[in-house]
This record gives sequence, C-alpha cells and structure tokens, in this order.
Amino acid sequence: MPVADRLAPGIRLVDGRGGLAAVEVTVPAATALIYLHGAHVAGFTPAGHQPVLWMSEFGVFSDDAPLRGGVPICFPWFGPNKTDAAAPNHGWARLAGWSLVDTKRLGDAARLTFELTQNSAGVPAGFHPFTAHYFVTVGAQLELELTVRNDGATLLSFEEAFHTYFGVGDVTTSVLTGLETLPYLDRSTTPASTGSSLLPVTFHGREIDRLYPMPPELTLVDAANDRSITAVAWNAAQTVVWNAGELKASAIADYGDAEWTRTACVETCNVGDNLVTITPGVTHRMQVAITATKSPANTTNTDSTTERTPMQKLSNSVVPARSELPTKVLQFGEGNFLRAFVDWQIQQMNDQGLFNGGVKIVQPLAGGRVADLDAQDGLFTVLLEGLHEGEEVESHEVITVVNGTVNPYLDYQAYLGLAADDDIEFIVSNTTEAGIAFDTRDRLDDAPQQSFPGKLTALLFRRFTLGKKGFHIIPCELIERNGPKLKEAVQETAALWSLGAGFDAWLNESNTFYSTLVDRIVPGHPADRAAALAEEFGYEDSSLVKAEPFLLWVIEGPKALEDILPLHRAGLNVTVTDNMTPYRERKVFLLNGPHTTMAAIFRLDGVETVRDVMTDAELAAFINAEMYEEIIPVLDLPHDELAAYAESVKERFENPFMHHELASIALNTASKFRSRLLPILLSFHTKNNALPPRITLALSGLLLTYSGDPAVTVQPVDGAETLEIFHAEYLAAAGDLEAYVGAILATDTLWGTDLTAVAGLTAQVAAGIESLRGRGVRATLADLSVTASAPTAAHA
Repeated sequence: MPVADRLAPGIRLVDGRGGLAAVEVTVPAATALIYLHGAHVAGFTPAGHQPVLWMSEFGVFSDDAPLRGGVPICFPWFGPNKTDAAAPNHGWARLAGWSLVDTKRLGDAARLTFELTQNSAGVPAGFHPFTAHYFVTVGAQLELELTVRNDGATLLSFEEAFHTYFGVGDVTTSVLTGLETLPYLDRSTTPASTGSSLLPVTFHGREIDRLYPMPPELTLVDAANDRSITAVAWNAAQTVVWNAGELKASAIADYGDAEWTRTACVETCNVGDNLVTITPGVTHRMQVAITATKSPANTTNTDSTTERTPMQKLSNSVVPARSELPTKVLQFGEGNFLRAFVDWQIQQMNDQGLFNGGVKIVQPLAGGRVADLDAQDGLFTVLLEGLHEGEEVESHEVITVVNGTVNPYLDYQAYLGLAADDDIEFIVSNTTEAGIAFDTRDRLDDAPQQSFPGKLTALLFRRFTLGKKGFHIIPCELIERNGPKLKEAVQETAALWSLGAGFDAWLNESNTFYSTLVDRIVPGHPADRAAALAEEFGYEDSSLVKAEPFLLWVIEGPKALEDILPLHRAGLNVTVTDNMTPYRERKVFLLNGPHTTMAAIFRLDGVETVRDVMTDAELAAFINAEMYEEIIPVLDLPHDELAAYAESVKERFENPFMHHELASIALNTASKFRSRLLPILLSFHTKNNALPPRITLALSGLLLTYSGDPAVTVQPVDGAETLEIFHAEYLAAAGDLEAYVGAILATDTLWGTDLTAVAGLTAQVAAGIESLRGRGVRATLADLSVTASAPTAAHA
C-alpha cells in the first residue's frame, strides 16, 4: 500500500515550491517541511520559536537543481568530485528522488523514514549497490539520522554530510561556541591553510569555510532572535563552518546579496581523510540532534569580553499608543513583498483618514513566520531607499495596520472564525506563483487544506453558510490573469467538495475576483545593516523590510473599487481599469525586457549589477536605445505615457541603494527571453521588415553563454535539460555557428515556434555571436552594423 495512504496523523504530502513533492509535518511540538527531492529538510519550527532553518528566497526549486538552504544531504562525496569535474558538487544524493517509506507518531513528535537505493531516480547507473535510510524526527528537537548499508560484494567508501543552514536574525551578532582551541583547515584561502583560535567563531562579512574536528557540542548563539541553537552529533568525525560572506554571496545566483547575514552553516560530516569505508553487509550511521532554546530575558551577550545591553525590540512599548482598527483586509501571506507593498499602502490611506482599516494576516504555509510579527505586536518597519523624480529618498516608517495574525496550522478554528467578521471586505494574497493551483487532494474537513485555493474555499464556504456578504478578492501573485485563475481554482475545489449550486451562485454574485499587476522592488530584510539601523531607529526590528520608493498597482475590475479602496486618492500610483493588458506589457517589456538584455550581453563584459550598467555611458545609451527605438514603437499605449514610464524605469535602474546582480537576473534567461523580449522582436520584425538589433544581439549573447564553449567564462543559470539542448547542438555544429544557431532557433520547445522562419534571424544571431566572441562586447556595441544586416531568406 502506498505510504500516502497510511501517513501518521499530522503528516501529509503537499506540493512545495516549484511543484516539487514535499511532506508537511504539523505536530504539537513543531512544524517541518521535507522535500522528496534530495530528502531535503527545508523547514523546522519548534512551537513558540522562529524557524531554525534558513532557505534562500532566491533558490531554484526544480528536480534537476539542488535546493539552497535547509539541510542538504551530501553523499557520496563532499565538495567537488575529485575525479570528474562535471559531476555535481556535494554528490548526487541531494538531487535524487528519495522515497517516503514510513511515518510514525511519537507522542508530540513524529518520525519519517526516507529511502534511497542504487535503483532510485537520480542515482547513476553502475554505482555500488547500497541502501540508504534517512530518519527525520520532528519534535521539540530535530533529529537526523542517515544510515548506509553496503549491499555489494566489495568495500564501499563514501563521504557524507548534513550541510545544515541555520537561520539567524543577524549573523554579524551571532557567535558559534564549542570550537575554541580546536585546529581547523581554512578552505577559504588558496592554498588551504591551518589555524586555531581561543575565541568563539564570529561572522563579519568575509567568507568563512573551516573544517574542524567534531566537538561534543556546538552552540550557535542567535542574539538577534534571543535564542541558542545547539547541535550534538554521533558518529561524525568533523564539522564544517561556512558562511558565504558579502562577496561570495553576490556571486552565487541562488543566494541573495544580503542573505549571508541570515544564516550560518554548521555541518555534520565525515569527509576527506575521515571518509567512511564499510565491508559488505555492514551499515554505517551518522546522527545529529538540533535544539533551539530561548535565551533568558535580557542576558544575551554576543561579545566574549564585554557585557552588552540589549536594545529594545520593536513593540507596542516603542511606538505611540494606537487606536484599535477594525479588520477590513484579510491577507494571505506575511512575506516581505505584501508587507512593503499592500500594508504600506493601507497605512498611507489610514494616515490621511481615507480608510480606517486594519489587516489580519493568515500564514499560508506551515513554514511561515507570523510568530515573528506576533513577537513585535504586529509592528514592522518599511525602509524606503532610492530615487524619486531625480531626488534621493531615505525614509523609514513603522507600519501599524496589522492587528493580528492567524496560523491555521496551529488553530484552524480561529482561521475559519474569520468568516464571521462583518468588517472584513477585502482579501489580498501573495502565495508565490505556484500558490494558485487546484489540488485534488484537498478535502473540506482538512484542518487546514494544503493549497491556498483550498483554504480560501473553506473560508468562503463558511462565510456562505453564515449568510454573510462576500469579499473583494485581490490576488497579487505574479501570474497573468491571477484573479480569474484563482476563481477557477476555487470553483474546481467547490465542485470537488460538492458544495452545491447555492454556494456557486453566491460565489459569483457576492464576490469579485480582480486581476492585478504589482510592481515594487523589495530586496527584503537589510540584515547587513540591521545593527546600524537599529542604532539609528532606537529599536531592533527582525521584520524590517527594505523597498524602493516606486510602486505601481494596476487592478482590473469595476471602477467602483476606487470608492471603497481609495488608494489613488491617497496619492498612490494605483490604477483601476477594465483592461490591464497594456500595463502588463509595459512592465514586462520595458522593465523586465531590458533586465534580460543586460544579463544576456553585459555579463560577457564582466559587468556585475544593473546600476553598473546605468552608470556606464556606453551601456546606458544602449539600453536607452533599446527602450525608445525597439520596444516603445511596438507597444499599444500612448507614446508619452510609455516614455514617462521608461524614464521612471531608468531612474529605478540607477538606484544607488540597490545592488541588483545581473547574475541573479540571469536565472532561466532562455525562458525569460521568450516571455520578455521575443514578442517585441517578432512584432518589430512584422512592423518594419527588419530585426531590432539590440534585442537580436541579446539573443546572440544568450546562445553564446549557453553554448558550453570553454572560452566563455560566464556560467549560465538554468535547468540541466535546457542547457543540454544548447550544449548538444553546439557540439554537433562543430564550429559552424549558423548551423548551431539554426538548430537552436528551430527548437520550438524553447521558443514556442520555429524561429528560423523569421527572415534573417539565424544569420544575424550567428553574426552577433561571432562578434561578441571574437571582438568583445564593447567593439560589438560600437559597431552595431555587424548585427544589423538586411533581412535575407529564412534558414531551414
């Protein structure tokens, strides 16, 4: 019988980010999330605590890529493979498909058993016969145990590690104890060097990569969160302490520039000279137990030599008394974007006496962080930094509109009870692009349902049974037509649950689903500056969020919304329209399109950030010409309106407070080119019987970067299957650029059509590749005629 049919109480299978299958654990002692991809523990939150594990907000969630954060399993080697440079870093176990084979409840805890063998998906054919079991116990502490049995007839040798990313409020105020006096190998230097220290390990922005012998106990003092995280290991000879630091973090595509301040890796391992060798039939096991403990009040000390008086944390005692607001908005999601976008705008309306409404936040995922907001009485700070109409803006404001949170994973009845609140008129959401999806596994009696549409349907049905009016439902997920898609998912869920014609009629007649376009760059928590900002503000704020001054909210729906949600009257850049398509195209093509061009071309010249592009006169002129000569002429909005938007985009690109890495923009460039630039290329060609030279050159840069040519030092950031298409065709072309380009352009799975039918495109892209490769980026830009030849007959 499949394990999904016999899961222990509190354990269920869910779709995680990127649609990856995951196991969600909700027990009285803690919640957790484990992906089957790599048996990757991605979340662990003991009751009353903030998450103990960190996951990158910039991570790639794909079955052909490792996950960034949590607890990756490194096996059967650690670091680069010593004999095969093309083999995946840290082995293939973290990329393989593990099977969930057993679940058990152990009082307030739960234990899950995962299995991997030589026959599992992702294990290379011919690998030595073995059976690995991974036991994950979720309770007041997180216990991890990896066993490996040698099923072959000869010796089996391997390296292994739990590559644990602990989450901290601010790593620069964190201290790791237990390693004092122990020798270490410093792997951040070339060549590696040895050292030791009598002091605890601290983190100050430089990369730390040290291999130590394993002590009896390791304690990470997380001062910013007033807690300590302790790890005790068995049958592990070593520990690795790693923090990317500022420079390395900025060079890692799935790692935000400032995220190095939110995590410290303290790894449990047997590697190098301590690799494991077992005889046939023998089983080896490695274990670690992780416990989070709250610090005694007012005793946190992160300096080994001096006492430190803790700064007060943001709470009701810090801000002036505020009047109780009726809850008018129900918000699914507590992430940085909604808080810096929706909640900030609601505060602007309240400050002008236009709305007088509060927000109740619902945690949509088991691994959420509403506890962080509860600890600060719902208060948080929005820091605005950037350019606005040519002037630098630096301001901060404590947002006071959140008057409570609800975690349906801990109190489902409180969640359903929100349906009885007559003051609630609006529902907003941002549950990621994968959040709006119908899930056949949801049931009305689940507590809660695993999908966002499932939770929403249950709430709406309770509202219906109470005989109350419906809601204005305004999703902010970054997908096209998000309103109708959410409504469709609710209708499918209602049909699955047989909720009846009466509910269906009420859903259609008493509720309005709006489509939206949202735009504000929100880099998130500025942890690298948190200590300095706390000194400036006079309080610590673990939920502080940074954003740019610019914002745009386009809402497609009845104009009457403006009367009850008077955002525009508050001076905010909000438009309610009956057709948002032109606005969506304006953003995708004039903001996201040039981003993709920058990543495709300028990375080849060593340019690192968007601002670096805009402060370089030659590169900025190139982007300006792309906007005004190639993109704006084919968009269906008045020229003056498009020009004004283009100028605001350039101002945002020039923001001196933003460090927007081209390496992060380069993630999945092929699919981004298809959605952001290819429609412009095709429209321009249809209108002018010519090719837009700059966008076409971006396609050349993409094909050159993806080719796998060893002379190209820039690494593409995309799925293995996509890259293999480019690599294979480049090798097959054997130096014939037009053959390579023609084969790639003809691959309609990449572009949705055969692009060799576009007159002259194959030759022009090939010429661009040749120029970029042979002459370099600057020479190519200086003489765009090399890529602007007249169109010729289509290439087959």
